[in-house]
Amino acid sequence: MYTLNFKALFVKTSVIIFLRAILVYLLATIPAMAAEPIMYFMSAGFALSFGWIAAVLFFFFFYLLQKLPAGLPIKTVLLYLSVAISVVIAFQAMELTGVEQHIWESGAFLLFPAVAIVSGWISLIIGKQKINYIMSFCREPENETNGADLLPSAENIF
Repeated sequence: MYTLNFKALFVKTSVIIFLRAILVYLLATIPAMAAEPIMYFMSAGFALSFGWIAAVLFFFFFYLLQKLPAGLPIKTVLLYLSVAISVVIAFQAMELTGVEQHIWESGAFLLFPAVAIVSGWISLIIGKQKINYIMSFCREPENETNGADLLPSAENIF
């Protein structure tokens, strides 16, 4: 069922979603440069260095969700939730690796993961058509057939 073309489309779509989210994040945080230029460059560096954690987690969630036997609306809501979970885990990784201390008590710095989550959602909205194709491609047929009705009947031939 999963052809090489489908797998390539899945990986390509996941990478494009991530790269687009990073670009939207970098554009959305430009106003921080006016307030504190070093803050913008720090957040950009953190996004590039810890964003891969969110990307890997998102790829994993996306892979699991496309196989989930649920409707497209449920898969879509869970996909948006997976973006938030991935960003929060990547943000927590900054504290676990020792880059920042007490990351959840950092005040205004907490706006950056919120912007990252919204950037991921914007990227999902832009790539909605491909995502829906990937999510609906894996749905199981409504009824199982034994192959007998796959042959055309005499009525349909003439």
